[in-house]
Amino acid sequence: MITLVNRSLFISGAGTGIGLATARLAHSLGAMVSGTVFSDEQIRNLDGIVPIERCFIMDVTDAFALECAVSEAASACGGIDGVMASAGIIKLLTSEDTKPDDWARILDVNLTASFNLARLTIPYLRKRTPGSIVMISSQIGLVGHRNAAAYAASKSAINGLARSMALELAGVNIRVNAIAPGPIATDMTAETRANKDRSNALLKGIPLGRFGTAKEIANLAAFLISDASSFMTGQVVVADGGFTAQ
Repeated sequence: MITLVNRSLFISGAGTGIGLATARLAHSLGAMVSGTVFSDEQIRNLDGIVPIERCFIMDVTDAFALECAVSEAASACGGIDGVMASAGIIKLLTSEDTKPDDWARILDVNLTASFNLARLTIPYLRKRTPGSIVMISSQIGLVGHRNAAAYAASKSAINGLARSMALELAGVNIRVNAIAPGPIATDMTAETRANKDRSNALLKGIPLGRFGTAKEIANLAAFLISDASSFMTGQVVVADGGFTAQ
């Protein structure tokens, strides 16, 4: 049985998509959840799940703001036991159309902010071991995408980051894993799912024949954060409906 009772969990991107689903599930499993959001509207999504004083409105690329949020969350909850780097963006651009600002923004949000969150929480996790860090990667980080070179690069880098940090932190009983979702029915895929031709073409490549749900990825995140996965570290766990099995 998975339980997060008395665990303090910090989630970036907690106000929408996979982050929101994980916050809801973690709360229901007994965790004290804190996290970053991007807007007042996203705070409302967390009503009854995360107290307002532990919802931090910010751009996750602001390392100083992120450091302050982590510190405040740790102080409010008596420490941090688990971390999930869920904040992310995607732009469907060919390499030729990807401008330097596009490249920098995608890598800053998806990769650098994830690294900073992990880096900033390590001192707190050391005090409350066993600890767990989960990063959100993507199937695109494993197989590529013809219109998302920057996104694919950022997610491939997440895989290497998670494995390297897992080796670094294993000796202090802090586990680090990544989840690589396939196409999930969230706001990030809304434009693609709204286009019938693009949606049908994508579904044809998924053996299970459907989009995944944020809750399905949240179930996996809760498992990796909890002691139920206590012998797992340095793994990139794929949940893609069978896409990468082909």
